[in-house]
Amino acid sequence: MDASTSALEADDRANDLYWGSDLSVNQIADALDLSKGALYEMIRPLPSSVACPRCATEAEHPNRTAKERGLVACPWCGWGGTEADAAEAPVPGGQAVPRAPFPIAAHPTARAPRTLAGGVLLGAAVGLALVLWARRRA
Repeated sequence: MDASTSALEADDRANDLYWGSDLSVNQIADALDLSKGALYEMIRPLPSSVACPRCATEAEHPNRTAKERGLVACPWCGWGGTEADAAEAPVPGGQAVPRAPFPIAAHPTARAPRTLAGGVLLGAAVGLALVLWARRRA
């Protein structure tokens, strides 16, 4: 068994325990010998039985608390609401779009602002360096 297969099995096991048991996050992390942060990075959203009323993509439960409260979110367009809201709204095109065989992004909103800010800062630094270099040559 190679490392990628082992990592996928660990990821599947973490998701099975997270979504399919009543164990606390601390208990699951201890059982898998992981930190809570590492466990949360492994958790994939749980597909729901409703479609997004905006784009018809299958909505997901981002975490167990959201599932318990009946809250869903769309991984594609970012819509969020209750399962009842999604079930009552007409689906564009009449049918839900099946979920991709892999997560589009494990936490689409968690990293996007940091990535954008990092890109902006990096671009500004490179631009400043080029301006300073050009002034010295002139």
